[in-house]
Amino acid sequence: MERLKQMSLKKAFFYLTMLFLFIALILSAFSVMAISRILQQYGSPLEMKIDGNGIIIPTAATVDNAIPLWYHALGILQLALPVFFVTTGLLSASLVFYRLKLKKPLAELQAGAVRIMQNDLDFSIQSISKDELGQLCNSFEKMRLELLNNNRELWRQMEERKRLNAVFSHDLRNPVTVLKGSAKILKKGLSNGTLSSQNAQDSVLLIEEYTGRIETYIEAMSSVQRLEELQCSPNNICLETVIKELSDSARLLTMDSSIKIEVKVENQFVTLQKNVWLDKAIVFNIAENLIMNAVRFAKTKIQVGLRLDAETLVLSVQDDGLGFPQEILRKGAEPFLRGDKGNDHSSHFGMGLYVCRLLCEKHSGSLQLKNTQDGALVTARFKVFRT
Repeated sequence: MERLKQMSLKKAFFYLTMLFLFIALILSAFSVMAISRILQQYGSPLEMKIDGNGIIIPTAATVDNAIPLWYHALGILQLALPVFFVTTGLLSASLVFYRLKLKKPLAELQAGAVRIMQNDLDFSIQSISKDELGQLCNSFEKMRLELLNNNRELWRQMEERKRLNAVFSHDLRNPVTVLKGSAKILKKGLSNGTLSSQNAQDSVLLIEEYTGRIETYIEAMSSVQRLEELQCSPNNICLETVIKELSDSARLLTMDSSIKIEVKVENQFVTLQKNVWLDKAIVFNIAENLIMNAVRFAKTKIQVGLRLDAETLVLSVQDDGLGFPQEILRKGAEPFLRGDKGNDHSSHFGMGLYVCRLLCEKHSGSLQLKNTQDGALVTARFKVFRT
């Protein structure tokens, strides 16, 4: 039986048909011979005699008695039984073929098709034979797996796009805040007449700088499908420029709050060679994210530190708030991680720290979070190359 299950449909159908026809022919021959023997054993129902002229005439008993019914029935059965056995054999072959070769695979395929129509792909289709239907079940299973993988990929892409959009909207807020701060300075200087040409030029240059950054950032984010596709592009920049622009940016980011911010630069930083290879956009993106996070949770002050250790630029941002929630310290800078939901202090944590960590890694660096006696401390490291 197992061998029959592994046969092809054509061979199995031919084999079963021949088998049952052979059985039907044997039964037909047996029935015909059995009925013939019965008829011969009991003789003819008509008793005849021959007269003197050689003419066969029925006897009186024969004339008086009609042909019995059982004799007619045997004659009919002798003709009908072979037809019955052959027909029954063919029907039996079809039923056995259906049960052995078609019933279970068709049920599997039908159930699988129904579940796929219901968008349920969490199942498997078992192939019970190596025939054509078994191969069809295997093909159906491959199609199901492909659909499942495609759905998972689409879901991953949707989640990645969601994350990318969250990062995009999050990181645009910092440059916009700087632009709004510069516009307020210009407006205030114009209204009270204290705006000098130098101050106006500085504000315009800052607006131009951040407008260019926004444009570059939009182009970069529009061209990637995943955050991991963002590229680090170091350029030869002046460290003094980095210090000045970071100080201006920090001042503008905190101008609408009562938080005092202090940018500390170690002497070693400015006494070393003036130019390094650095991706300025990445450094400022991280610095602004960390400063804005610190502004949300600081009580009175924020300290920003810069130093250059060998080939590593170290940026630290510390606030005097309550510190990081334990969940963030335990899990690290993960996307959409907001710490304890019941703690309002942690309600703003989301994409900022994750973006900082990712961009540090892009710059062959790292991001470290910890709590100190004074509050939360974040340290970002970037690999730099001196010229």
